[in-house]
Amino acid sequence: MKILLTLAWRNLWRKKRRTFITVSSVMFAAILAITLMSMINGTTDQMIDGIISNSTGHLQVQDVLYDEEPSMDHALEYGDEVKAVLEKYSDYISYTVPRIQGFCLASKDIGTRGVVVTGIIPEFEDRMNDLSSRMIEGEMFTPDDNYAVIAEGVATQLEVAVGDTIVLLGQGFQGMTAAGKYKVGGVLRFTLPEQNNRMVYLPLREAQWFYAAPDRLTNLIIMVDDARDVPLLARNLQNDLDGEWYAVKTWEQLMPDEVAAFEARDAQVRLFAWILYIVVGFGIFGTIIMMLYERLREFGILLSIGLKRAQLAVICALETLFISFIGVLSGIVAGFIVVYWLYLNPIRLTGDLADIMLDFGLEPIFAFSIAPHIFIFQGMIIFIIALIVGMYPVRKVFKLDVVEAARK
Repeated sequence: MKILLTLAWRNLWRKKRRTFITVSSVMFAAILAITLMSMINGTTDQMIDGIISNSTGHLQVQDVLYDEEPSMDHALEYGDEVKAVLEKYSDYISYTVPRIQGFCLASKDIGTRGVVVTGIIPEFEDRMNDLSSRMIEGEMFTPDDNYAVIAEGVATQLEVAVGDTIVLLGQGFQGMTAAGKYKVGGVLRFTLPEQNNRMVYLPLREAQWFYAAPDRLTNLIIMVDDARDVPLLARNLQNDLDGEWYAVKTWEQLMPDEVAAFEARDAQVRLFAWILYIVVGFGIFGTIIMMLYERLREFGILLSIGLKRAQLAVICALETLFISFIGVLSGIVAGFIVVYWLYLNPIRLTGDLADIMLDFGLEPIFAFSIAPHIFIFQGMIIFIIALIVGMYPVRKVFKLDVVEAARK
């Protein structure tokens, strides 16, 4: 066996150009697969991160009826019971983001429009979605202030500037009237039109007073360090909280339409991946056939001087193994360099495609992922494809006509 290994290795470098072409076909196949899958995974991660950071968080604690009927009457009581359960799992929880929000009318003079008035703690919102960085005028409030910060679209439609006063009118907790006059202290700009045209923010304590709902929240967002802990943490929190009053929802449960869209997209990706692997397989196969027919005379001479077919087949199999391993390994290294550069310098989109991304509240870029499983999995797939295709010369050896091959 040692002799066969030596022969196989020496055969590779006896014709360096031929070996380089074959290795290159495997290497470029690996680079292509890694780059495309990195882009697909990176874009998916970007979309999920956008949903988590700008909307739902990893999971939420809500009143058991709030998801079906999101009204102020179904705001949860954020008391000692909830705080004790959260403290129990503090090792898994990175931080929490308390919010209270409801639909109201905002007006100035004769101008009126519907808005979502949300009570927040700026420090936690900044940690979750960097809200303060969207400020284009004025400044963000502190927890003890009593002025409002509004979205740019609301300011434009009501013709409001920093320093002006708006009137908010809505429904508070248990039928109470929510009404108040608030000075505008800042203006935010959102990329998502739905947010930009209706968001109004108040300090959490002020918003609870406005809605006549002290110590109550419509949703308590929970952020974790490791997204893989979300399903287990959600089950544990739900088990420890009184299910008659509280519900724990993951972002997938809160955004079922988006999850369905991701699943449909994953099916498309799997189909695309199979097409890619078929194209890659035929590319490698073409190179292997070229290499084989260059060596038919060599094979015929070796068999005619006494080398057994099984031994020649083993040599061909070992050559395929070496070529596949070298090609995949070099492809992973080169693919990592390409993907890492694209990870640091993502492709920026322009035109209609950029507008579509902005409409979804996402930065208009093609993001790339450098998750290790991409390189490992794609490398294994290409390696297996190369090995399978490389078995063709082995099969050819057992069917080879020695006399005819020796004359080529």
